[in-house]
Amino acid sequence: MEMPPKHPIRAGAVSSLVVALSMTIAGMTAGTAAAQSLGEPIGQVDRVQETVTAELAEDIRNLEVEAPIRFGEVLRSWPAARLQATLIDETEITLGANAVLTIDEFVYTPQTQGGSLAMSVTDGAFLFVGGQVEDPSGGNVTIETPVGTLGIRGTTVWGGPLDDAYSIITIEGEVTVTNSGGSVTLTDGMGTTVADAATAPEEPSLWTETRLNRAVATITFAP
Repeated sequence: MEMPPKHPIRAGAVSSLVVALSMTIAGMTAGTAAAQSLGEPIGQVDRVQETVTAELAEDIRNLEVEAPIRFGEVLRSWPAARLQATLIDETEITLGANAVLTIDEFVYTPQTQGGSLAMSVTDGAFLFVGGQVEDPSGGNVTIETPVGTLGIRGTTVWGGPLDDAYSIITIEGEVTVTNSGGSVTLTDGMGTTVADAATAPEEPSLWTETRLNRAVATITFAP
């Protein structure tokens, strides 16, 4: 599978998403960075395949194209499902099958760079493409995984189960993988495998194109 250098599965719907979200952005207080309220719209679904749900307390809904992504919801993809969504800062998130993701923190001032984003992916594979919330100084975006915390800087990163282990690869940018056993830093094309949250990540290595393609296949939509 051939993959473009920056956005491996970026859909052509981004331009329409910007239009669709313009009212949301305009309605936010310009120049004031504040944590989002529980249930507040912070993005929108670009693509969905099979069944993907969003859960907030007792409210469970099936996600469709153009549906809002709300702060604090648990996004859950079911067997054979895929989800691609874009947050209001242009961060892109893609989930493979049987994945569970929650956005735990989102602080963003519209039309500026910087803020903070924290999310948890407790199951399944994901692809993260950073947006405006990534401050140039880095260190303000984190992803919690079953095997440790990813510190993000200017990044496109994939993570998830692969070859009976949990693996992470930085497609572009820099990611520091940290758990109670230690930490490693991954740069472009470098990946690691982590046995569990108490075992240090393996030393970074350059992934083969075949291995990278198998990873990307876990979050790629069916034709």
